[in-house]
Amino acid sequence: MFNHAYFVAWFQRLLDDVSALQKTNAIIVLDNAKYHKGLPDDTPKGAWTKARMLAACETYGIELDVKEYRSTLWAKLKTYVAANVVPVIVQMAKDRGHDVVFTPPYHSDLQPIEMVWSFVKGAVGRQYDTSTKFPDVRERLDREFDRLPSSVIFDCIGHTDRKVVDMAAYLNAVAEADDAAGAAYSSESESESDADSCDECNLGDYGGDE
Repeated sequence: MFNHAYFVAWFQRLLDDVSALQKTNAIIVLDNAKYHKGLPDDTPKGAWTKARMLAACETYGIELDVKEYRSTLWAKLKTYVAANVVPVIVQMAKDRGHDVVFTPPYHSDLQPIEMVWSFVKGAVGRQYDTSTKFPDVRERLDREFDRLPSSVIFDCIGHTDRKVVDMAAYLNAVAEADDAAGAAYSSESESESDADSCDECNLGDYGGDE
């Protein structure tokens, strides 16, 4: 069954392979699948008893009052966990000198592997006929991966790189527009403030008609 434990074991082999290639400071990009973000087994959970939550608060150095409700303790622990406890694989990578980053939700187009997978599935699907059995699908899948052209992988990565560049340019443009709008608003506010001040001036002090 493909779950968090299975993925952690696979990720360990991946890190070993990266080390065997003598690669350092690698950046591993993943999507937001739940099994990618599993926390350590001893991470506090909302279903814990009050006694366990009290012990966890003491372990983490969180201020508490033993008279507090369990819901209050959980609110404190939940905030602490969100800010300080990282997914298992993130810590595994960090311990080996690498970083794990997650793409924004609903942006599979930022994952080259998704396009590679689509290419391979298409090749396997076109071989289907009424006599196809599951072992045939597995055999064809392995064969298509083995003969996957490096140019396809290169193109998929290039497509993602261009997508990231376009998104970065868009975000920078939005930020610049916001800054410009803020500056214009600030200037307008200052002008209105100056005008209000002039309304209070005694023009007679400057030789004006009384």
